[in-house]
Amino acid sequence: MLIEGFARVAKQRGLVGAWLLLATLPLLLAGCTRDEVGAAIATFAVEARATLEPWGATALAENATAIPSATPPATAITATDANAAALPTAADEPAALPTATPAASPTLAPTPTLAPTITPSPTPPPPTPTPLPAEVAVPGGAMRLVAGGFFQMGAAADNLLAECEAFSNACQRDWYAPSEPAHTVLVAPYYLDAIEVTNAAFVDFLNAIGGEAAVCQGQPCLDVDQSRIDWEGGVAVVAADRGQSPAAGVTWYGAAAYCAWRDARLPTEAEWEKAAGWDDNTMTARLYPWGDTFNGKLLNFCDATCDAPQANVSYNDGFAVAAPVGSYADGRSATGHFDLAGNVWEWVADWFDPAYYAVSPGADPAGPETGEQKVVRGGSWFDTAYFTLATVRQSSPPDNADATLGFRCAANVP
Repeated sequence: MLIEGFARVAKQRGLVGAWLLLATLPLLLAGCTRDEVGAAIATFAVEARATLEPWGATALAENATAIPSATPPATAITATDANAAALPTAADEPAALPTATPAASPTLAPTPTLAPTITPSPTPPPPTPTPLPAEVAVPGGAMRLVAGGFFQMGAAADNLLAECEAFSNACQRDWYAPSEPAHTVLVAPYYLDAIEVTNAAFVDFLNAIGGEAAVCQGQPCLDVDQSRIDWEGGVAVVAADRGQSPAAGVTWYGAAAYCAWRDARLPTEAEWEKAAGWDDNTMTARLYPWGDTFNGKLLNFCDATCDAPQANVSYNDGFAVAAPVGSYADGRSATGHFDLAGNVWEWVADWFDPAYYAVSPGADPAGPETGEQKVVRGGSWFDTAYFTLATVRQSSPPDNADATLGFRCAANVP
C-alpha cells in the first residue's frame, strides 16, 4: 500500500516529490519530530535542485512546486499497526544523505535600550510664612502689630513752631529743637499696646510682686498720691470707676518693671513715634495720630474742662483729667493705637539727649547709653495742643511720678 502511495505521489507531483517522500519516510518511521523532518526536507531540496539543473529551467520550475514547506502540516503521515509490517527495516534504508550546513543567520544589531525619560518633579515653592496676627491679647488689653520698615522720624523745628503759633503767642522754638533734624529710620516689626496700661492692670502687677512692699528695679514703683491707686492693708486697690483710667503716677522704673513682668518692654522712642505719626499707606508723616489738622474732639487735652491758664476753651473733650483708655476711637493712629496724643504722657525706654537725632543710627535706634532723664512722648490731659504733636520730645527724671505720666508696653515679634 505504501509503494502504491509513492507511485501516486510520483505521478501527481513528479519525480522530485517522490524523492522527498522517500527521504522523509525513514525519519517519520524513526519517530522524528516535525522540525527534524522539515530540516531534512530543506536539505534534500537543495540537493534536488542541483540534480535537476541539467533538465532545464522548465523542469526545475515544474518540480519546485512539489517541494513541501520546511514544517509539515499537522496531518503528517503517522505509522499505524496496519502498515507497520510493510515498512522497510533499517537495513533496507538508503544511506543517510549528507546534511547541508545551514547558512548562518544574520546577526541583528541589538536594539538600543533607551534611557528612561525622567520628568523632573517640579520644585515645590518655599513655604509661605504664617502671617503674624494683627492683634494679640495681653493682661488688661491687647497689643497691635506695627509693621517694620523705613519711616521719617523727627521734624524741622520751624515747622513745629508754626503749628504751635496757630494756638498760642507764647510758643518757643527751643521747645521743638530736639525734634530735628528729620531723618529716615528703619525699625523691625513689633507689637505695641493698643491702649495705655490701666490702673486695674497695674494693681494686679503690684499685688503679684508684693503689694505695698513691692519695689521696681530697686526703686519705688509709683506715688499713690499722684495716682488713682490706694493701699488697703498693704494691698493695692483701685475704685471700680477708675480701673480703666491710665495708670498714672508711675515712675519709669515701675513702668519698665511692669512690662518685664508681662514678658514685654517699654517701646523705644523710634517705635513709639512710628506708631504715633507714620502712615504706611501714604508713606508720609502725620502731625497728629489722626492726620495733619488738629481736632480737639479726638483727644483728651487741656480744654474747657481743664482748670489751668493754658486751657483751650474752644473745645470740650468731656474729661477734666485723664479719660478711660480708648475713649477716642476717631483719634487713633494709622496703626490703630489709641491715645498716642493726650490723656497721659508716656514713658519710653530711651535716655534723653536733645542732640541725639544728629548722631542717631539709621536702624532701630535705642537712644544714648546713659543719661539723667528719660524721654516722654504724646502730651497729656494737662497740656495744650502743641505738645500733642507726634514728633514732640520732652524729658523727665526716671524717678518722677506725676499724675500726667503713664505708659504702654512693646514686644518683639515671635
